[in-house]
Amino acid sequence: MLVHRLCIYPLLFSFALAKIGDVCRSSGGSGTCKAESSCSTGFTVVGACPNDPTDVKCCIQASCKDKPGQCLDKTRVACTGGVFKAGLCPGRDNVQCCQKATTEPEPPSPPAPKPTDSFVAYIRRLYDLAKQYGGDRPANQLVMEWLRHSEYNSLEWKTLIGGVDDDFTTFVEKAGVTALAGFRDPEYDIDVKASHLGACMNGVFLKGQASGTDTNRADVTGWGGDWMTFYGEWRRDHDDQPKGGKYCLDHMCNAVDDTTFKLRDLIEDADCYNIGMRLRANPSLSIADEFERTFAGGYKSRMKKFIEGRFGDRGKAQAVAKSMLPPGDDVIINTGRIRLVQQQGGFLVKLPLWLSDDELDDLTKGFADRLFGIVQLENLASQ
Repeated sequence: MLVHRLCIYPLLFSFALAKIGDVCRSSGGSGTCKAESSCSTGFTVVGACPNDPTDVKCCIQASCKDKPGQCLDKTRVACTGGVFKAGLCPGRDNVQCCQKATTEPEPPSPPAPKPTDSFVAYIRRLYDLAKQYGGDRPANQLVMEWLRHSEYNSLEWKTLIGGVDDDFTTFVEKAGVTALAGFRDPEYDIDVKASHLGACMNGVFLKGQASGTDTNRADVTGWGGDWMTFYGEWRRDHDDQPKGGKYCLDHMCNAVDDTTFKLRDLIEDADCYNIGMRLRANPSLSIADEFERTFAGGYKSRMKKFIEGRFGDRGKAQAVAKSMLPPGDDVIINTGRIRLVQQQGGFLVKLPLWLSDDELDDLTKGFADRLFGIVQLENLASQ
């Protein structure tokens, strides 16, 4: 009997004296006896490794309850790359769930709408209606006519490039379309006038570009008409600023000057020429797609495309500007020129025909210098 007892006591003693690496158990779960400093991926429980040195404790590794993560002692271990959440782990209050930040990338935010998006949608709606309407005029032309119909369909405009399709105007109105006045230009932050843009584009689309240094009715609907009225303004202000070239550099195509050839007019002249010429050359293109292409980035080089496309170089630009002012073969343009110049300069204004060669050279050189100066600024902005 004594022999049996002697055999049992060593077994009991060896079970109570758990060694480092032995399995240990507690209410928080099963673990391994190890030095507390080595328990970096779990939490420790006191008393589950009795009779061992004080720094040896039961190290338990447990997952968080119903959540991804690892239970750690927040007083000893940092939750690197995540945050501690309480109430998801067994044991003391300092044992909390370390939840790592998700490795899934956040879905990209949808792109913010551009100020021009509504105008593109408007043009696309008009184009779709023009396709539904049919008729003997191209859909692109019908859209241009709708844009101009409220302000640029007078007898003068009908004589210059023809009238709009009134039945299409009625068709669009019955479809419940509300006319938009224009859009905020993405490059210059200026309100662009849709009616002038549409009228000018209509002229370019129908009449095209004159050859050489000649001018035509398409020019009058855009930059040429602006140039005529600007000439009248110069003659009106001639006593204060007699040099036409300097007057151009100081007042033409500026954002702040309230002239008849301000920067807004040039933007409209440029877009109407660039889009109108593309649609004229390729009738299969859609005016809606061309506006969208322009607003997607084409506007950043619009001035270069327009000025070099219509005028070529400085010398030719000066020659074309000269061609626009004196009387030519087109009686309609000649009559309109006098009316536009007198509107700004008065009935007794000095008409371009009566300028000396030096005066005309100085004026038109200022015109060319101002336009190509704008191209230089555009090129610098794109670098």
